[in-house]
Amino acid sequence: MIYLVAMHRARSGCEDRLRKSLKDLIEPTRSEAGCVQYDLHESSVEPGSFLFYEIWETQTHLDAHAASDHLTSHVEESRDWVAQTKLLPLDLIG
Repeated sequence: MIYLVAMHRARSGCEDRLRKSLKDLIEPTRSEAGCVQYDLHESSVEPGSFLFYEIWETQTHLDAHAASDHLTSHVEESRDWVAQTKLLPLDLIG
């Protein structure tokens, strides 16, 4: 299994647009081959800070997600709305 946290922080004034764009990724991503879990969260203390918690069966599945039309379109569309993106691969230790 591949575990990943994808963190996104919206530019000031772009929170609603980024939130909608991220929410629009959920359904098509969950239907992708190899997607075990794909949950979107927003910070309760820092509005506009979003986190996807993802679990993929294999790296090949995650790579296919990264190249998917819906994700690449989102990245292009939201470029001006995002102040920061950070991908954090995780190792399950317990």
